[in-house]
Amino acid sequence: MDKDFNRRRTLGERIFKRHRNLWVYMFFGFIAALINTVVFMFMHDFLHTVLVIDNTIAFIVSNLASFWFNHKAVFTKNVDHEHKLWQKLLSFFAYRIISLLPDTLIMWLGMTVLGWPALIVKVIDQILVGIFNYLTTKSVFEKQEKSLKKRLEKKIKKQ
Repeated sequence: MDKDFNRRRTLGERIFKRHRNLWVYMFFGFIAALINTVVFMFMHDFLHTVLVIDNTIAFIVSNLASFWFNHKAVFTKNVDHEHKLWQKLLSFFAYRIISLLPDTLIMWLGMTVLGWPALIVKVIDQILVGIFNYLTTKSVFEKQEKSLKKRLEKKIKKQ
């Protein structure tokens, strides 16, 4: 029994280490999505502002928090030290602005066309946009090998 437990624990540790950034990103991504949802719902339900304004302000607030989470806690290994913090912030928001369009479109379609409740649409929206954001955020914070040759050499050394 102990041997089987230790084997599973070791496997779990290896899986977590191998995909650490993803797990930590999911945790902080959930917090950022929660911030986005709370800000949006507050503005939508209490301030009764326009959907696009609600969504854009929620986007800005949650993405500032997300940038800080990613910079300080998520991407801590294989970090890109070539670019300054402000350059990473600009790259981060450039990618995130790309995700603002489908974000707003999903909100508009779900609430206006389909007539679904705002909270349900926002949760679906945050899951879909979150997947895209993980892929782009990884490219902002992690050092990227530019050439195929360098990637192959690195992989061979690792083995």
